Amino acid sequence: MSITVIGKLVYNEEGKYDVEMLNEVFCLSDVLAEAYYSAASNHINLQIMDRDKILFQENDIIYRKPNQYGVYSYFIAGNDLETVLFDNTDKIVEVKVSAEAVVDYAPFFRKT
Repeated sequence: MSITVIGKLVYNEEGKYDVEMLNEVFCLSDVLAEAYYSAASNHINLQIMDRDKILFQENDIIYRKPNQYGVYSYFIAGNDLETVLFDNTDKIVEVKVSAEAVVDYAPFFRKT
């Protein structure tokens, strides 16, 4: 199952990446963790866009390793997702995600 959300990408006080919309928040970090820690499947398809510009687009296994700054980051298909997220905080983005480990995305939303 896939989902698309559009909103402001923020790095919250808990150290997680959220997409803030008008009346709710989508916790992208929790979806990534669900895929990463899943015993069933670590496969994820993720696209992040800033208007017409593709910031990140990969369809592969999610894993963690230190990035070029020595920070443990999620990687998909060899590309450092954490740095892309950090570099684009406070921007309006469109996130399309499909994680095989996630059947229902409702638990990843909260009201504001």
